[in-house]
This record gives sequence, structure tokens and C-alpha cells, in this order.
Amino acid sequence: MVVLLDDVWLFAVLDTSRPDEDGEYPVFAWNPGVLDGGLMEKIADSFGEFALEECEQKLG
Repeated sequence: MVVLLDDVWLFAVLDTSRPDEDGEYPVFAWNPGVLDGGLMEKIADSFGEFALEECEQKLG
């Protein structure tokens, strides 16, 4: 599930195939332009963590 379209990461996505014990999904930066399904890099353990980091960056 795409949660952000960004000019740096291209897409921030939730990996709904890997919920943690609380049902939270990790957030990955996804570059779909890379062969074999795209390049994925984990950027946060949960959407809440990701959203907080985004807000702090925008406000700070």
C-alpha cells in the first residue's frame, strides 16, 4: 500500500505481508524502476514511526 509519493524515495509503502506482533506494518522506500520487482529499503518499523519522522523533518 503506497502511503507517500516523494521525489527522493519515489514511493513509501507499507509491507502488509510482514505485520509485527501488534499488527503494525513496516514502511519501505520502493523504487519500482529497478528490475525484479523494484528496490526496497526499510525506512521505519511502523506507519506511526514513519509519520512522526516526516512531521519532525517538515517542522524542524
